[in-house]
Amino acid sequence: MTRSYSMDRRAYLRTVGVAGTTAAVAGCTGNGNGGGEGGVEVAFTIETGEQYGLGVREDAGDLQTALNDGLSAVEDDGTYDALIEEYFGSGEDAGDVTEGADGGTGAGTVVAGTAPGFAPFEFNEGGELVGFDVELTEAVLARTDYGFDGFETFEFDSLIPALRDGNIDLIAAAMTITDERDQQIDFSDPYYEANQAVLVASGSGFEPESRQDLEGQVVGAQSGTTGEDQVDGLIEDGIISEDDKRVYDNYELAVNDLESGNIDAVIIDVPVAENFAQR
Repeated sequence: MTRSYSMDRRAYLRTVGVAGTTAAVAGCTGNGNGGGEGGVEVAFTIETGEQYGLGVREDAGDLQTALNDGLSAVEDDGTYDALIEEYFGSGEDAGDVTEGADGGTGAGTVVAGTAPGFAPFEFNEGGELVGFDVELTEAVLARTDYGFDGFETFEFDSLIPALRDGNIDLIAAAMTITDERDQQIDFSDPYYEANQAVLVASGSGFEPESRQDLEGQVVGAQSGTTGEDQVDGLIEDGIISEDDKRVYDNYELAVNDLESGNIDAVIIDVPVAENFAQR
């Protein structure tokens, strides 16, 4: 699918969507042996410039068009900026993001799928599904002629099969637009841009500053993510072995293993890495 975006839109996404952290930090003891003092930190970033989109089935052109129109509407009326401020800025509540929207239900209703455990985009808080993607989806659909019938939750690598099988109607899960995914589903216009980060455990002396510094280390990522693609790239480049790759159903499990000293690093999207580092 061919996409054409204005330079203004691309520049805007870069301005609000790229968290450029390059801090050098301490991490876990090498080779997955022994934990640090608790907590994780961003060691360095990998510039990927990947863009997130809302995913729809290939036969859902009307919904795709509506989502693009809804994304433009939330940018134009300031709702997008308010959500950026809430989840990536001061934390000020964006309020009711559907207030004043003039959408309807004439086109039918849709069910969205997401994968919690990826704060600040989608996560559970007090038994409630919250996050940037959650509120953005509600705001976008409220400005279309589609009604919203809520979220279903999945492991990340089950989202595309669930969409293709008709169990959900769209994916809202910080999903990077890639050529491989684009052959299976269609995407909305991009709504966020990010890079990848390398997380290490705090307090045990492992301080990588580049991909090459990960040589011989045990590196993890969530299954089906662009973080896993980066781990595969390390293997292809001969930096780590296939045996040193660890894959998890979600990043909570990966970070827990990192904090416990079972692995040496985790590759994950920058905003989510920063969230883990700050908690």
